[in-house]
Amino acid sequence: MNDLTINFNESFNAKSTSKVNLCSDFIVNSHYDLLTTPNNTIMIGPRGSGKTTLLRMLDVEVLEIWDKEVADKYREKISYSGVFIPTDRFWKTQYERISSRFKNNTEVQKLLGASFIYHILECLAQVVSYRANSTLNKKNNYLDINISKNEESELVELLSSYWKVEPKIPSLRGLIIATSIKKQEISTIIASLNEESDIENLNIVQDSLIGILEVSIQTINQYFNQGDGKWAFLFDELELAPEVFIQPLIHAMRGGPQNIIFKLALSPYHKGITITKDSFSGMNKQDLTFINLSGVRDDGFNFSKELSENIFKKYQLFNPIDSYFETELTINRDEEFNALIKKDKTFYEYSSRNKLNIAKYEGLDENRRSVFRRIQFNIHLRNYYLKDDNLKSSRKRPSSYYTGFNNICTMLEHNPRMLVGIMSIFASIARKSGVIKEHEQLSNIKNYAMSFKSLLSTIAVESSGNEFVTLFDIIEKIGSYLSNEIHGKDFNPDPKGSITFKNEYNENYISAIGLALNAGALIIEKSAIDSFHDIDDIKNSRCRLSYLFAPEYRLLLNAQRPVDLISILNHSQIDIVDPTGFRYTQTELF
Repeated sequence: MNDLTINFNESFNAKSTSKVNLCSDFIVNSHYDLLTTPNNTIMIGPRGSGKTTLLRMLDVEVLEIWDKEVADKYREKISYSGVFIPTDRFWKTQYERISSRFKNNTEVQKLLGASFIYHILECLAQVVSYRANSTLNKKNNYLDINISKNEESELVELLSSYWKVEPKIPSLRGLIIATSIKKQEISTIIASLNEESDIENLNIVQDSLIGILEVSIQTINQYFNQGDGKWAFLFDELELAPEVFIQPLIHAMRGGPQNIIFKLALSPYHKGITITKDSFSGMNKQDLTFINLSGVRDDGFNFSKELSENIFKKYQLFNPIDSYFETELTINRDEEFNALIKKDKTFYEYSSRNKLNIAKYEGLDENRRSVFRRIQFNIHLRNYYLKDDNLKSSRKRPSSYYTGFNNICTMLEHNPRMLVGIMSIFASIARKSGVIKEHEQLSNIKNYAMSFKSLLSTIAVESSGNEFVTLFDIIEKIGSYLSNEIHGKDFNPDPKGSITFKNEYNENYISAIGLALNAGALIIEKSAIDSFHDIDDIKNSRCRLSYLFAPEYRLLLNAQRPVDLISILNHSQIDIVDPTGFRYTQTELF
């Protein structure tokens, strides 16, 4: 038995990956093509969907060292300077704690804002220094700038004066160090604030972030002799940042500085952050780009295949990727049909009403064959799991429907983090045994789903009647309801398999559903990767349970008709409970 296991929290994480390894493993896809355009961009996806990797691949240094053949095309295409800005995981909690405590102290509020600003300025200074560094051995000289020592000194003097920092050495490296020190000083002061703290003497930049960036870029461009040079600020994991920092960035996407591009990575749901169709009604896709990293199946398969092939090649496995995945799934329509008729009286009645049982599949007219094809997997799953009178119990092992390379990728939602984690295990098995047997595929998918369940079970909720204790309890309720649509008492040719939020009472569930969306337990369906998505208002969205849970709940792997969430949760009041014991309603949590 294979004893390799994987933890949902320990899979590949692009944030901690070196730039060299990032370039080595990166696979170009349609998301990256959209992201590289010189437009303001909002990129939306749950955890592990590849937001960090995509943003980091726009960083100036990363584009310089990227040595694949396709890299030349993108170095030529991307003429702006990308500044990657990771989000500090402590910003949100620190800001909310201090801001609430000193809500009437304007100096403290300025200090909190400065902690965010100096982090961005530090990242900007690093890119400026890299572009102007003549001592590095750069193979491609991507966006390289020649600047004299005297010009560098003048630039540093102007920026340090404006940024209120004091570099010990009049160089760009000295500017980086001075900015880092200022950021640390601010962080130290914030951490030690009390009612008597005197912070009036701390010299910090006073302008708004957008204004600071505009003046800074204009100054830098003058010394780089590139008056119209564009700079892209690549904000990662903004769901971890306070709302007060995020909304101005979104507003700046309309009518902001001409030389500045903003590319923001956000989770599917973020309460209080407004991206409305009205505010962007005058903008077309050439002005603002939306990128959805999940819920669009057609754009995921080729990426999943190439990523998986690259992993298998590292294990010296060069055959077609699907040849390593054993699967016995072959639907014998007539055999499955006849078997279910014998087991299920309600299916017999349905097939009789629709005259599907008057002949074998090939003998039916085209309309009836079309109906048959539409329900064939429904028939297969119901027949497979329905207890036979000749058997002591129903089957426990998942169907072969959930095996094979294509279906594995579908269940993993084409999520890069999940793909890397599981495909590495499968490659190890294939290297040893030559093939990944069905039970090995199913057991590893189950292990991954169990790890995901454990994660969701750490998020506490409080509901009326204590029906739900953790976020996973809600997922369990949804999964069981959808399972009953297929495996309930009566055969259902058109089972419900997606969720809408039309009823006004769904407002009571939005905070919990938002967390499930951000974790990837629920997936919002999109027609295209650049479809509009408002992260503050999901009531008009349509979502489904992640296919990762399909084997457990015996669900189909395709789109199905919707059911309103109110029909599943039965008017329960749900609040999220912070680990400290504080309860958040949906209006407070995000």
